[in-house]
Amino acid sequence: MNDQWYFTYGSSLATDQKKNRTGFIREVKRARLDGYRLAFNKRGSDGSGKANIVAEPGETVWCTVFRCSPDALREMDKHEGVAGGHYSRTAVRVRGDGDEALDAVAYVAGTAFLDNSLSPSHEYLQTILRGAREHHLPDDYISRVQAVASQSDSADR
Repeated sequence: MNDQWYFTYGSSLATDQKKNRTGFIREVKRARLDGYRLAFNKRGSDGSGKANIVAEPGETVWCTVFRCSPDALREMDKHEGVAGGHYSRTAVRVRGDGDEALDAVAYVAGTAFLDNSLSPSHEYLQTILRGAREHHLPDDYISRVQAVASQSDSADR
């Protein structure tokens, strides 16, 4: 069947958002990606910052992995703008609860769409935070997401 784990750290972290994009969710696990940090440096079509992961030793991105069929990942490719270079699918090794190693794919922003002066829209950030709480991500990580968004916002001023 060739299912893959999809590591989601943006608005698809919210289960309802993920279901709207790919349909039924068969399995979901909490996970972390070590050696990366969350950024809002991907320019969206509305001009706001969208979530991205950036390699950074010593940092960790907490989120979830969803078990996806090839068809579900093709739908995500369309949504994430893979054909237009907005994001590319990248192989990552994540750690689930209990330190279980899982091979997954994550979407990483294309270089043509990177802009470190961006900040996320309020609605987009709230969707990410809702998903983070829904999946019981660590409180300190949720606070860090809010801080990153605030730093992005203050950099604009």
